[in-house]
Amino acid sequence: MKGARAILWCVASGLSGCALWSSGPQGDLTLGRGTVQSWRLEGRIAVRQPTGSESGQLEWQLHGEAEQHLELRSPLGTTVALVDSSPLQTHLTLSDHRDYRASDPTTLTQTVLGYDLPLQGLPWWLRGRPDPGQPARIEQDAEHHPLRLSQQGWVMTYADWRMVGREWLPGTIRLVREDLQIRIKVDHWVLEQKE
Repeated sequence: MKGARAILWCVASGLSGCALWSSGPQGDLTLGRGTVQSWRLEGRIAVRQPTGSESGQLEWQLHGEAEQHLELRSPLGTTVALVDSSPLQTHLTLSDHRDYRASDPTTLTQTVLGYDLPLQGLPWWLRGRPDPGQPARIEQDAEHHPLRLSQQGWVMTYADWRMVGREWLPGTIRLVREDLQIRIKVDHWVLEQKE
């Protein structure tokens, strides 16, 4: 399993500084005119924990309320892991075609990636919303956007809010639980709506 983690971030250690968080042109898109059916973000991810720091690129997509597809890439853009998650099962495939499946995404990502990727909360948290089925605490900024959201042992902080279609979405998301920190910088959001 440690080999999988090494594959995932082997290039990151030498490139995790200079250009990782540089701001590029925003390419937010809204496709269609009806209700939102699918959300997609592309950006960069940095993970920090006592065992070390890792960074790379990511693409995350949500269909409906719970079907997720996540692609993790090296800083150079090479796909290193694909994650497909639904309420019933999480399927993780590494670049060397090794497949892992589990009903518990927390255990699966911790075992294979080396850290807990909170897939159950991401459909809500990445958009700055609490999971409506769980208790939460929210602090808002002066413009009434979520500044800090606490739920299920995680604390999320948000910045760089922008309007995409008719939705306010964050540009920077930081997730913290105990000594694990995950920072996501969104390069662009895509909302796919019914025609």
